[in-house]
Amino acid sequence: MRERIARFLFPDLIREQTAAVSVRVDDTRKGWDALQPGPADRPWHERAEDLLDALQAWRKNFLIRRIVTLTRSYVVGNGITISSELPEVDDFVREFWRHRQNRLGQRLGPMCDELTRAGEVFPVLHTNRIDGMSYLRFVPASRIRKIETADNDYELELRYGEIRHDSTELKWWNGPRHQHAYRRIRGGPGGTLLPLMLHFTVNKPIGATRGEGDLGPVLPWALRYSEWLKDRVRLNRQRTRQAILDVEIADDSLVEAKRQQLRTSNPIEHGIYVHGPGETITMHSLKIEAAEAAEDGKLLRLANATGANVALHYLGEGEAVNYATAKEMGEPTARFFTERQADLCTMLLDLVTAAYRRKAAMGRTTMPPDDDLQLRVSTTQVARADNLALAQAARNITNALQILSQEGWVDAPTAARLAFKFAGEAMSEQQIAAMLAAGATKAAGATKANGSKGQNQ
Repeated sequence: MRERIARFLFPDLIREQTAAVSVRVDDTRKGWDALQPGPADRPWHERAEDLLDALQAWRKNFLIRRIVTLTRSYVVGNGITISSELPEVDDFVREFWRHRQNRLGQRLGPMCDELTRAGEVFPVLHTNRIDGMSYLRFVPASRIRKIETADNDYELELRYGEIRHDSTELKWWNGPRHQHAYRRIRGGPGGTLLPLMLHFTVNKPIGATRGEGDLGPVLPWALRYSEWLKDRVRLNRQRTRQAILDVEIADDSLVEAKRQQLRTSNPIEHGIYVHGPGETITMHSLKIEAAEAAEDGKLLRLANATGANVALHYLGEGEAVNYATAKEMGEPTARFFTERQADLCTMLLDLVTAAYRRKAAMGRTTMPPDDDLQLRVSTTQVARADNLALAQAARNITNALQILSQEGWVDAPTAARLAFKFAGEAMSEQQIAAMLAAGATKAAGATKANGSKGQNQ
C-alpha cells in the first residue's frame, strides 16, 4: 500500500532515483557489458558515489580546490594552441577553436579540472548541416551510466548511455566508432549528422573503460585535515569561553558588593581592571598544548600532498625547504604535470580531428590524402628551468655532430634526428626530410647567387 501511495504522490522522484541507482542488465547480449563493459570496471554505484564526493569536495574543501587549481595552472599554463600545415585545415581549426559556440581557449581550464576530479570527460559535437561547423558541449561523467562496447572487444566503445531524470530509459549517444558516427541521415537538404560523443580518460587501469580521478586517494585525508582544523578551532574557542576570573578579597564584608559589581558592570570587558592591595586576581583557562598538534597537522598535509602528486612546498609549506631541495622535490611533480599536459593535448587533437571529419562527411570540405590533417600543438613548458638545459644540450650536441658529419661518421638525417632529440622536440622522418631538402635548396640558391656575383665582378 505504501509503495502505491508513493508512486501516486511522488512519481518524478521515484523515476529519478531509479534512473540513478538501477543496474540495467541485458541477458541477450554476449560480452562484457552485462553489468559493466570492462573486466576491471567498478560497479556503477561506487563510481557515482566517488564522482559526487569529488565534486562536493571541490566546491567546499579549500585543500581540494587548491590541488585542482594547481594542476590546471601547470597543465594549461598560458594556453594550448593547435595548427596545421595544410591551409584549409588550419583555417578550419582557427574557426572551430574561436567560434562563439565553442571558445575552446576558455574551456581548457574546466576541461582540465574535470579530468582531475572525474578522470574522464565526455564532449559532444553537434554539427550544423548548413556549413558543417561543429558546436562543442559536455556531459558530466556522473550522468554517463553505461558504455556499450563491441561484443568481443571492450576497448571498442560504440555508444554511451546518459541518465535521464524524466525516464528510467537511458539516452544514447553514438561514439566515434559507431557505424553512424560520420554517416548522414535524412533530415533537411543533404541530410544531417547525429550528435557525436567522445570519451577521454586518465588513470585508466588495464581492463577498464572508465578513468579514475586524481582525488580518490586524497579525499579521505583532506576530510581528516579539515576535521582536525575544526577541532583545533573548537578547542581554542572553548579555552576562551571557559576562562575563569578568580578575585580574592581580603575583607569578607565586601565580597557580595564585588559580585554585584562584576555582574552589572564588568570592567574586565573594557580591558582595564583596577584593584587595591586587598584584592588578588587570577585568570584560570584550559591548557591546550600545540606542539604535538603542529606535527600532526604537517603529517596530514604531507599525506594530502603525496596523494595529489605534489611536494609540500606546492601547497605553501616552504619554511624548511631551500631552493636546491625544492628543485629536486619538484622534479616528479613536473613530470606528472607534463604527462597530464600530453593527455590533454591528445584529447584536443582527437576533438579537432573528429570535428573536421564531420565537416567532410557533410560535404563541406575534403579529407587530405591518408586522412592526415598534419596537426601541430603548441603548449607552455611545465618546467621552465629545463629550457636553459635543453638549449645548452642542443648547442653542445650540434657542435659535436658538425665534427662527426665532417669526418663522415654520421649522415645528415641522423645528425638532425639527434639534434632535435637533445633539444626536446620530437620530429618525424618526413619532417626531417622536408627540412633537409629545404636547407639543401636554400644552400644551392646561395651558392648560385654567389657565383653569379663573382662573374659580374
